[in-house]
Amino acid sequence: MSGKLFKLIERNARRNLRRTVLTTITVALATFIFTVLVSVPASMDRIVSDASTTLRLIVNNKTAPWYDLPARYCDAIRQLPGCAACVAMTGWPSVWHDVSEPVFAAGVGPEIGAVFPDYALSAEHQLAIARERRAAVVGELLMKKYGWKLGQQITLRATTPVAMDLTFVIAGTIQSKHYPNTFIFNRSYLMEAFKAHGMGSVDYAWQLIVRADNADHLAMLAKEIDERFANSDAETRSETESDALSTGLSQLGDVRGIVFSLCAIVILTVMLIAANSTAMMVRERIGEVAVMRALGFGRGSIGTLLFGECAIVGVVGGGVGAGLAYWLLSGGATLGPVLNGVGALYVMPEQAIAGFAAAIFVAIASGLIPIAGALRVAPALAFRKTI
Repeated sequence: MSGKLFKLIERNARRNLRRTVLTTITVALATFIFTVLVSVPASMDRIVSDASTTLRLIVNNKTAPWYDLPARYCDAIRQLPGCAACVAMTGWPSVWHDVSEPVFAAGVGPEIGAVFPDYALSAEHQLAIARERRAAVVGELLMKKYGWKLGQQITLRATTPVAMDLTFVIAGTIQSKHYPNTFIFNRSYLMEAFKAHGMGSVDYAWQLIVRADNADHLAMLAKEIDERFANSDAETRSETESDALSTGLSQLGDVRGIVFSLCAIVILTVMLIAANSTAMMVRERIGEVAVMRALGFGRGSIGTLLFGECAIVGVVGGGVGAGLAYWLLSGGATLGPVLNGVGALYVMPEQAIAGFAAAIFVAIASGLIPIAGALRVAPALAFRKTI
């Protein structure tokens, strides 16, 4: 019986094939958008969650994060109990060809591998950064985005605080998903370029990144660092990497609220479109409903038949939209300027399933009113009734 019912549902769905296909495409497109949208806050939560396990502290200038710190602070920090490694980092926001191709590059010291073991930098990569002024190691998403290859020579251009070009040779790829858009190179190269362009000769860093030897020493190490440089010309404020990322995300505003509002708009819009399509389908079937009722078919069987057509649209459209989102973005996509370009958007199976389920729900819910109206009509009046 169920096989015959499914065959009947499938045949009815093909009666007006153009309308069915167009409605399915609409549901698929909306499902794709919905899946990507719900993946944004999930990806941000994942970034913060991953950072909570890295044992790293971000040390900024206490006055304000945009003030620099002396890079020599790392020498004193390495002597503190609980410190495993420290590296000075200086950001260099730049572009490749034009402003539509931003790259957040950072000059780092040779200790980068010890502070960021999750980068999985080989000894060869670390040696290249330490010895070769122009050597750069790049995150896999950034490599993919711009089509860069190992050994390729590229030139980046900064527009602030002073326009200057720096040429690099890509020496390696960072496989870590924590920072897939990272572009790091020898910090001495950047300092020499700053000096050559009249930007001073003092060795300052944007921030210092410190790695503790174990989780129990994180809080103690942060306190000791800030006490060590209290009352100095450049006092420090140390916080865990996850706290620093959370602060950066909070500056973007209520991202979660915006995303969920957009999701609600998408669902409501598609529901209205699907409801209109379902109403036309039911209007065409009203005579058939009357005949089936007269032949003794119950409301349950007829409702299953009509809702089955809605479900087909939801299953096919939702499967295509959620599947496409997962296929395109399961490997990650850059979030651009969010988190200074280090964040990435990932569509995980959980978000794809949520999008698929939402599509089925919307498709079935859109038929509630027109189908309920058709089932309430008496068979004798159905041929003259418009739903």
